Amino acid sequence: MTTSIARAPSPPAKTKPAKAAKPPPWRRRLDVAARGVAAIFLGYLFAALSTAVLARVLPGPRAEASMAATLMSFAIYAGVAVWAFADAKTWRVWLGLVAGSGLLAAILWISLTLEPRL
Repeated sequence: MTTSIARAPSPPAKTKPAKAAKPPPWRRRLDVAARGVAAIFLGYLFAALSTAVLARVLPGPRAEASMAATLMSFAIYAGVAVWAFADAKTWRVWLGLVAGSGLLAAILWISLTLEPRL
């Protein structure tokens, strides 16, 4: 007569988590270059269009509205540059700046069409 003793199941073996694959160095450099181009050129376009739109919609005399819009453009440009390098996705930066610039250009065009004062 044999007796069997119930054994507790053995704990699962611990495995090391897989390391995330690093992108090749050329891809990282291309990403930084794309962000730099977006920050410098598209950021300048976005800030310039923002300045023009703000100068037209801010209340008050034209000279004061233009000065206030110009002062705000420095903060807008700096914010765009920070955002270009802070966002996780490069395509989101490009899409946001292109779409935002297009929207601002449309607003400026409509504003100039309705009231053509400069």
